[in-house]
Amino acid sequence: MNNTETLLTEARKLFDVAGITPFCDGSVLIVGLATSLERDLDDFIRDEDRAFRLRGFETHVQPLLDSVVDFARGLGLPVEVWGTCGYPPGNELNLKRQAVAAGLGSWGKNAMVVHSQFGPRLRLASIRIAGATLDGTGPGLEGHKQNPLCRDCSACIDACPPGVVEPYYLRDRRACLANTSWSPDPGKVECCDRCWTVCPVGVTGD
Repeated sequence: MNNTETLLTEARKLFDVAGITPFCDGSVLIVGLATSLERDLDDFIRDEDRAFRLRGFETHVQPLLDSVVDFARGLGLPVEVWGTCGYPPGNELNLKRQAVAAGLGSWGKNAMVVHSQFGPRLRLASIRIAGATLDGTGPGLEGHKQNPLCRDCSACIDACPPGVVEPYYLRDRRACLANTSWSPDPGKVECCDRCWTVCPVGVTGD
């Protein structure tokens, strides 16, 4: 196997999905795990300094990313986890767009990546491979198009409390993020999840 196949085989042992897409002067390995009650990847908190922490990612994703990085370095690849727990800061990388480009799903009406098995429940992370362009695994950026899995369904649009979800587009990100509440768990932020919990893809077998 070449480096692409070897790296993907290892990543797919640890994550539910993995794919590669070229980016700038190198490549990005995009990996994903499905969130669940047992593995809550949407566990977000604000610590004593009011800093936002991805506690679910710290617990479940970061150790797996470290393992993949160690493996890739053993192949001689110049890799690093991109951002905190694989979540690139700011506008450095559109993680969802690159996941679609890598073949990890299609763009959904809820503006999330929708996978045929896991629906919109995949949570994504990235590993930067600098200076090494590995073979891509998906359709590339042209894969950003309407999703046949969504068909005539509008469950996510109808369920959005602030009404900001439009077909394949989130009209007001701030209004979406503002629709949060505090949990009895100190510091925990309960983000709105209606647009993806109502999605039937990956639940009913569609």
